[in-house]
Amino acid sequence: MKHPKIIALKTKRFATQLILLGGAWAFVTGAAAATNQGSPEPKTLIQAIVLGMGRDAPVVTDARYDPYFKGHSAAAGIPAVIAAGRFYINGLVLPSSEAAYAKQTPDGYLVNQVRWLYRDATGTAWRGGYKGQKTVGSYAEAALAVATGIVPGLEVRLYDSDGDGLADLVEADYKEGVQVERVTHRNDDSYSVERGDIDTLKRTGQEGRVFDAQHFSGASGERIDARNFDKTIGSGDIALFWYGPDGWVMQRAKEARGVFIDGTDHRSYNIGGTSYADAMRFSRDNLFISNRPGEYANALMYFGLNGNAEGLASSLWLVPTTDPKAQGAPVGISSGASAHRLLAKAVAVAKNKLSSVAVSRDGRDVPAKALWALAADHDQVSQAISRAEEALASASSPPALLDYQIYLLYLTLHGSDSDIGARFGGYRYAGFENGLKPGTQTPSPLSESSSRP
Repeated sequence: MKHPKIIALKTKRFATQLILLGGAWAFVTGAAAATNQGSPEPKTLIQAIVLGMGRDAPVVTDARYDPYFKGHSAAAGIPAVIAAGRFYINGLVLPSSEAAYAKQTPDGYLVNQVRWLYRDATGTAWRGGYKGQKTVGSYAEAALAVATGIVPGLEVRLYDSDGDGLADLVEADYKEGVQVERVTHRNDDSYSVERGDIDTLKRTGQEGRVFDAQHFSGASGERIDARNFDKTIGSGDIALFWYGPDGWVMQRAKEARGVFIDGTDHRSYNIGGTSYADAMRFSRDNLFISNRPGEYANALMYFGLNGNAEGLASSLWLVPTTDPKAQGAPVGISSGASAHRLLAKAVAVAKNKLSSVAVSRDGRDVPAKALWALAADHDQVSQAISRAEEALASASSPPALLDYQIYLLYLTLHGSDSDIGARFGGYRYAGFENGLKPGTQTPSPLSESSSRP
């Protein structure tokens, strides 16, 4: 059967289309193409689930989705969809059985080029689920673990393809975030993206991992076919990437820009008066640590730059959703055009804190009402300030590098122990303020007598 080039999805809630782009099917919502690749057949969208967000459950087998499946059971319906070979992740079908697995993906079922389903080393058990983290006894159990391993903030769509009003086809997304510094359009009409890096020559022994993965680094070599690359992506954006039937795909994240009001790591972030819930386990491994939502929030709030009266805005980047009223995972937060002024303000705060502290070996030469620090600790802050000022003075410093300097100043002054991302990433800062002590200088008798009336 020949399918038309554009198939409208019949649904009361969503205005969407499935468009054929050079042989690959692209899922489109509103004006921007999400470039999802799925099953190329006429189908009706029954429900778009954003896992773990709003009123949606964290797994597609939850009982709240029972009405969409035969037998009124999502727990039985999803295994049935898998067994029929009609469960897709990023457009790649999850093998329906152990025999199909042996034929289609004998070395493992890959999600973004990582094995999520494979036989374990003994050959007697299966590994399945998010990055193959579960050990189970059967192929069916492993495949179900994969289907339920999609993390919160990502979308799973239920379709009816036979007209009975019940779900018989499922398309799930597994997208990850990446920072964009450079976009190159190659002679072969492919695109390459580089996420950039920090001022590596100035790294100190206290710094940990800026990134937790290696995609779109200068040496990773990913190429994206022109039809799979969102042409609206530019330097300074945060994007989403995934691996589909035609290779890597990249899409610009949805941007919400406004003054950063406040936020709590792993809970929510307020931009311009709107609060956005966080999504646990969503992959931000290819973002600068300083542009991950919780870490960005911690740094700005430490310096009192949240809710700033000057209107210096930040961008919260989100996973796009089929339903425009739904919220996808927060991918990252960046300062963009505000980065220079925000860093300048952070430097001013750091200088003020440093100037109010005396340098001493033991505090005996410092008045009791004053604070003191060791010379080495004082120097560490001074060096962090100088590094930030160098970044400010350089016309070639991208906004991400300036955001990173804010984060380093925050860690240098406050310490890394209470910052979840910093601890996990191997940052080891004791915190200048944590080591401050009051002076113990004893007033001399002469000074005491001269102070009396």
